[in-house]
Amino acid sequence: MTRKIKTDFYSEIDQIADRDAFLESVREGFYEVKDPRAPDNQSYPLLSLLVMVLCAILAGGNTILDIYDYAHLKLKMFQKILKIEEAPSYNVFWWLLTRLNPRQLENSLVHWVQALPENDKKKLISIDGKYLRGTARNKKIHLVSAWDSNRSLLLGQIQADEKSNEITAIPELLNSLDLTDTTVTIDAAGCQTVIVEKIRDGKGNYVIALKGNQGTLQAEAENFFTQARDAGYHEANCETASSCEKGHGRIEERKIVITNQLDWLECKSKWRDLTSLIEITSQRTVGDKTTEERRFYISNLILNAERAGEIVRSHWTIENRLHWNMDVNFGEDASLAATGNAAENLAALKRLASTMIRIDLGGILGTAQRRRQAAWDDSWTLRLLSRIFEVKL
Repeated sequence: MTRKIKTDFYSEIDQIADRDAFLESVREGFYEVKDPRAPDNQSYPLLSLLVMVLCAILAGGNTILDIYDYAHLKLKMFQKILKIEEAPSYNVFWWLLTRLNPRQLENSLVHWVQALPENDKKKLISIDGKYLRGTARNKKIHLVSAWDSNRSLLLGQIQADEKSNEITAIPELLNSLDLTDTTVTIDAAGCQTVIVEKIRDGKGNYVIALKGNQGTLQAEAENFFTQARDAGYHEANCETASSCEKGHGRIEERKIVITNQLDWLECKSKWRDLTSLIEITSQRTVGDKTTEERRFYISNLILNAERAGEIVRSHWTIENRLHWNMDVNFGEDASLAATGNAAENLAALKRLASTMIRIDLGGILGTAQRRRQAAWDDSWTLRLLSRIFEVKL
């Protein structure tokens, strides 16, 4: 049975009642973005080019060449919306995307997302980094993102310095966020006292993974939970919980152990407001092969074992719903754009487009289908575009 897609509900291009009001709303959305081109080299307004680029990405374009092709194929649509006569050349898009300030684009995205209505759940923010692998032959681009795990929305993004790592980028990213009464989760790369201080200064809470980069604390945690298992968790003031997931040919069992009694921990004072140590043991069975992994976390929160497991599990939504989505649906790792700021700007615009689709769908499932629909039907593209500018087309 063929599914019928209703399109009569959505406005057509000719039904745009007030073009000037529409363009003004777009201008407000990108008010921080400054034109990097020389005044005598602006045949097309910056606003028009940004609309064309974003429409192309919404409709499935992942590269600068895709954007150029889309602008030419959809020239009639842009003539009506933007009142242009001809489509820009490839060089116009190339120069713009290589020279735009990516921080300005990122700020536009952040301000829009932060203005969206919040839900009743306490905010969980996951922070994690991702390399743009397609650019590795030219330069190493490492983006660090803040992700609202409850709403599946990108809250912020910053590029880590090429000669540095996430340790210097995370505090700067945290400065751009409202951390009040939130819980921030970070993997082991962010297990640093300065990052813990930054989160607590912002009135936020933390659940951060431990690894060998904090040798003393890591060793103390391993030793404590080993002794607690041998002596009995109840005797060691620990609480436990377990979970089991089955699917995709594998079985994953998790055991969560937490203690909120850390008076014995000598290095406790180095970690501001440290209250809890968490151990999670994961056993994964695929076929007849079983592997086991133990991971440790620190937190300033007093948690029960079940809630600790939920918070740790929530961190992986940034991998499954942001990084995976960017690679699979938006071809980020396959992109070879590396000149100037092209890679960072395309990444910011793709995340903006992804968020607009996410809000339209209520989730990430169906992103590929929605982009195909936008490619086939211009009214879908304009519907998605209106999500950021809150204009009824």
